[in-house]
Amino acid sequence: MTVRHVNLLAVVLVAGVAGARPAAGQRDRSADLAAFEARFLEVDQSYTDEARAEAMGRYAAVKQAAGDLSEAELELKLAEIAALADNGHTGVLVGRWTGAYNRMGVRFLITDDGLHVADAIAAHEDLIGSEVATLAGHSLGALRETWARYYPGRAGRRDDALHLFIESPELLHAAGVSDVPESIELILEGGAIAKVGVTDRWPEPEGVWRWLPQARAIELMEAGRIRGNPLYLQEPETLFRFVELPEAGAVYLQFRANHQFGDGASMRRQASQALDRLRTLSPRVVIVDQRFNFGGNLNNTRALMQAIPEIVGPDGRVLAIVSGRTFSAGIASLGYLKQAGGERVTIVGAPVGDRLEFWAEGEPLRLPHSGATFGVATERHNYRTGCPEDDCHGSIRRHPIRVESLEPDVQPEVTYADVVEGRDPYLEEALRLAAK
Repeated sequence: MTVRHVNLLAVVLVAGVAGARPAAGQRDRSADLAAFEARFLEVDQSYTDEARAEAMGRYAAVKQAAGDLSEAELELKLAEIAALADNGHTGVLVGRWTGAYNRMGVRFLITDDGLHVADAIAAHEDLIGSEVATLAGHSLGALRETWARYYPGRAGRRDDALHLFIESPELLHAAGVSDVPESIELILEGGAIAKVGVTDRWPEPEGVWRWLPQARAIELMEAGRIRGNPLYLQEPETLFRFVELPEAGAVYLQFRANHQFGDGASMRRQASQALDRLRTLSPRVVIVDQRFNFGGNLNNTRALMQAIPEIVGPDGRVLAIVSGRTFSAGIASLGYLKQAGGERVTIVGAPVGDRLEFWAEGEPLRLPHSGATFGVATERHNYRTGCPEDDCHGSIRRHPIRVESLEPDVQPEVTYADVVEGRDPYLEEALRLAAK
């Protein structure tokens, strides 16, 4: 998230206490609703006047019905109100759902060729690799439409989190997608039918990944469901990687965040050291992989991004790899890179997870009893104009980004087979372009 890093840390600090489902006797809907009203609806600045009026009307209706709603129904109702802002940083944080709501005995992967069963407990291992035609009678397109009501942002970012919704029969039932909260019926391509119940056998994410989940491909790699050892999935807990690719005359820089959690050196220090190494090596090509960068502090990598085009020189190439998971400070980093390098920067991948103008920077709200947590946005970012307005984030006003577009120049298709066989069409395309 492009929030002050102290706010990112605030999210992490509550991770140890907010994942568990509260006992019925501990629920206090009035306290949760009061907190949502005072610390979300009255604080978030990303709503248009029309959207805020609709949000307040829906909130009044939820207050009236709250006593009759399940925990999942209430959280989804509030998520739907938040999503009316149509702002990627304004909305429910879904990482906690793996501990708060039940989970199916299969795990999915969404790729350019559809929805597939990518992992399963022993009872359903025969389903792995199957393409899903419908889930609870709904096509992938219909599930995406439902999910868009609850989760804001661009389509690729929504797809990145969709599995956290559709893998919970409890949440699907609360959303009116399924008839029962304990199992889901899948119809596979070819017509086979599978009924899948719930399980507690999936590993529980820890630390920051409980709130800002690892990419699904990393989870599948750790589960042994991906063959080979593709570069982009190596060292999954390492948030910044510097890899020399001498056969390509290139250096590969990978960012999984713009902030360093745990005991490692700060991200700003690592970026400074990387800049020194790049100046020593003087590579002809630098590949900057931002596909998993969910954000952090945009100031940590700004100097590095701005310097890379100068380092490769007028005859060099900069290849930026992005995806729908590229978000917040990940987008800002891409913006600084593109602004500095212009046409020498080629963007490869899928569209990033937010628009060039968005709102961010608020203190996340954790509801006191349910543990449902919402991102709150209070300051403007605009990477088209440099954001001169008084309500713009200070760092962007001091260090503006002005770019016409951050859309991919090349968008290779990534299939389910590509992922599980350990192929990386994005990096392959970047290396092909580097060789020109």
